[in-house]
Amino acid sequence: LQSLLNGLMCYKPDDPIEYLESCLQKVKELGGSEKVKWDTFVSPEKKTLPPLNGGQSRRSFFRNVMPDNSNFPYRRYDRLPPIQQFSIESDTDLSETAELIEEYDVFDPARPRPKIILVIGGPGSGKGTQSLKIAERYGFNYISVGELLRKKIHSTSSNRKWSLIAKIITTGELAPQETTITEIKQRLMQIPDEEGIVIDGFPRDVAQAISFEDQICTPDLVVFLACSSQRLKERLLKRAEQQGRPDDNLKATQRRLMNFKQNAVPLVKYFQEKGLIITFDADRDEEEVFFDISSAVDSKLFANKEAAAG
Repeated sequence: LQSLLNGLMCYKPDDPIEYLESCLQKVKELGGSEKVKWDTFVSPEKKTLPPLNGGQSRRSFFRNVMPDNSNFPYRRYDRLPPIQQFSIESDTDLSETAELIEEYDVFDPARPRPKIILVIGGPGSGKGTQSLKIAERYGFNYISVGELLRKKIHSTSSNRKWSLIAKIITTGELAPQETTITEIKQRLMQIPDEEGIVIDGFPRDVAQAISFEDQICTPDLVVFLACSSQRLKERLLKRAEQQGRPDDNLKATQRRLMNFKQNAVPLVKYFQEKGLIITFDADRDEEEVFFDISSAVDSKLFANKEAAAG
């Protein structure tokens, strides 16, 4: 194989199939593959190898005889499918050593783990507002995953990897999963003494949820803000006018809404099966929504304290 590739790179034949077939014929003449060396098909004299089958190559034979036969089991010389878009995570030129996923404990196993509340919902459902209110009421730390990524993009604008991620987010697609998990892990390790942490806008799909549990922990509570599509669109348009976020453009907004619709049902079902999620009607006034969330958090995470106080 190496010899064949060397020959191909050296000669760059117009018809590589015919060239390879000629090389295989030469292998037979030499007495088998054990006689082939790395430079067998790379000689100083660039002589044209003789065609097979008395001047007619097998390729032209197949083309002339069976090119359009629908009963033929396969097309011998059909092109291979294109290679899929490369993975940002697996591209070594784009990876940074500090961001490689390692097996380590995010929280000190010798200390009590902080309570983790995940707040999920469609774009414009009020995740940020409600997350901040929860964090303020219970003295928890607040992490916005979207803001975390936007700050990283802004601070590393010359980095090729993060430039690509910025384009991905601007079109309304999800940022690469392992990059997002890594940023969350690094942020959590900066706040080891918190009693609780509210994470806004994560996970976006089941794969992210599983990755979060595998690499960080199982959340104590998941708050799902259910909101009608019409209300989401209205809020996003209003936010675009007020904040001018790059991912609030019309095309990105439509894409984000579509991604949410596709991923919301399986994601909610995943957490429902684990008994971790509570759903709230987010079409209402934000104070009404927060009152219901507070009651649920009190009951789910602080039931013992309430009993002691009562």
